[in-house]
Formats: sequence, C-alpha cells, structure tokens
Amino acid sequence: MTNKPNVLLGMSGGTDSSVAAILLLQQGYDVTGITFRFWEHEGENQHLEDAAAFCGQLGIKHHIYDARDVFREKIIGYFVSEYLSGKTPFPCAKCNNELKWKLLLEEADRLGCEKVAMGHYANIIHDDGKFFITEGVDAEKDQSFFLWGLKQEQLARILFPLGKMHKTSTRKLAADHGFKSVAEKKDSLGACFCKGDYRPFLKSQLTYPEKHIFSGNYVDKTGKVLGTHSGYPMFTVGQRRGLGIYLNKAVFVKKIDPDKNEITLAPLKDMYKTSFEIEDYNLVDSALFSSDFDTIIRIRYRKQNTPGNVTILNDKKIKITLSEPLESIAPGQTAVFYRNGRVLGGGFIC
Repeated sequence: MTNKPNVLLGMSGGTDSSVAAILLLQQGYDVTGITFRFWEHEGENQHLEDAAAFCGQLGIKHHIYDARDVFREKIIGYFVSEYLSGKTPFPCAKCNNELKWKLLLEEADRLGCEKVAMGHYANIIHDDGKFFITEGVDAEKDQSFFLWGLKQEQLARILFPLGKMHKTSTRKLAADHGFKSVAEKKDSLGACFCKGDYRPFLKSQLTYPEKHIFSGNYVDKTGKVLGTHSGYPMFTVGQRRGLGIYLNKAVFVKKIDPDKNEITLAPLKDMYKTSFEIEDYNLVDSALFSSDFDTIIRIRYRKQNTPGNVTILNDKKIKITLSEPLESIAPGQTAVFYRNGRVLGGGFIC
C-alpha cells in the first residue's frame, strides 16, 4: 500500500509516456493510463493498441477517450481560420492551452485521480505560493515552451516524471526494463495531424478552396506591385523560399493582408522589430514584471533568447519591448517569458 495519490497519465503509445508510467510506479503512485484519440491518419490506431498493451504489461488500468470531434472543432478549426486570417498558427500551444490538459483533468476528476501526468520534458516548482513551469534538463527536448498557458490550479495537480531526464536515459530505462520496442520508437515531429507541408492539408479542409486561395499581388512597402502570388493562405510571415518571384535580391514575406489578398515583400533588413504585442495571454503573476529588461522573450522553440520587458496594457493585450531587434515576428505564433529557467507566462503574437 502507498500513501501517494492516484495519478492519471496521458499515454500516446510512445517512448516518453511509457517510461513516465514506469517511473510513476517506481515512485509508489497508483497509475491509470489514458489515451486520447485526437487525430488518426486514414484510420491509423496503432498507438491505441500499443498504449493498451503496455499498460497490460505493467498491470495498470487503461482508458481510451475519443476526442476527435472536439479536436476537429477546436484545433483543426483554429488551424484553418488562422491561415485564412493571414496568421501562422501554433496548434501545439493551442491544444495544450485549451484541450489536452483540460480533458485530462476532467477525466481525472471523473475517475477519482488526484494527480495527472504526461511524458513532457519539463519541471514544476512551487515557490512563494506560486507554481512555475521550469525547463527540462535536456535542452534539446525541453517542452516548457509549449506549456505557458497552464493555470495555477492545473499546475498544482500536474507531475512531469521525465523533467530531470535526458532522452538517451529515457530510452535506456525502457530497454533496461525489457521494453526494447518501446525504447526504439521514433519521436513524433510537428503537428500530429499535419506532417510536412501544411498547404495540401489546409486545402483538404476547405469545402471550396477556390474561394480562399486565388492569385493576388506581391507589393513592396510603398504598395508598388512586384508580381503575383498563388493565394495568401499559402504563405507565412518570414518565408523566403517558394515565393515564385525573382527580383535579383533576397526578399521575405513581411506582411499578409487577407482583405486585399496582398503580400508585402521586403529585404531582410526590413524584417526586424524591437516591439510587438501579444493577446490571449497567461501570466503566473503580473507583479513579476517591471520596466527593467530582465525577462527573456522567446518567440522560437530553440536557440533564441532575447532580453526584454513586458508591459501589461489591459486584460487582453501585452506589449513586448526587446533589447535588440528580432526578425520575422509572425502573428499567430507565441511569445514565452522566462527568467532563470522559469516560465512566467506567454501569449499569441498579434
């Protein structure tokens, strides 16, 4: 018997969540696994079978939750509408903020589980009455960037068993426990529903693609027409390759105007900004911010850390001022705030 609480573990059938189950059991938790059906390519459901079989080997209960309808509505719908609005969506952040953890916690309540967990490479600390997401020790796998939207009441119930592990150690642990096939599973990359180029998928989700995707003008910053493009949803801010226009110099997508079906092109020197705004934000505590440039602003998942300050304009928007210019700040993507490895919050670039 153990005094540790029941925990509901989100299991994808992959290496990370499987090893998380092993670790939680070793730590004395009463573990129940759950696998969500979010998106399945052509009926592919091997992940369901793998997760169920692994739970059977461990002797723990396993549940399957069919969330395909709500996923299509909230995540696929968001993905499509963002591109049609001239933005660059970030579906993983949207899913973590508004769907995945929400469903996991609701099911935990239904099943009587006090805690929830997933196989993320991140950590949580409790300091001065607040919970903070902190970076995982494996810098190449750290997933704190995706978790800025989690609320305090959610963080109070979340466990991250892999936060202090490297991926090589995760694979070794699975192999050492006799789960060779689990240890050798490939990592999933990109959005679960859209592998590779997003354009064919976007077209497939539109009932009448020709209503949204048709030729328009490339212009420069003065409005001068430079040529034509194939339709604004096929392009993203910061894009350089695949523009289909040749101007004897490198140009990038600087701005997308859906109403005019117009794309502004600019040289790299015009792609830099020192300030921008975010919306739909979440903060651990607004009192953590000041006019000092003491916050690390991250707009990209890896290898970008820029000091800046965070000014709360109102309950809907925040202004970010950077200590040095950043290029290709794309509306629709996320900005995440860090200090000393702690996530202080984040939001969607607008």
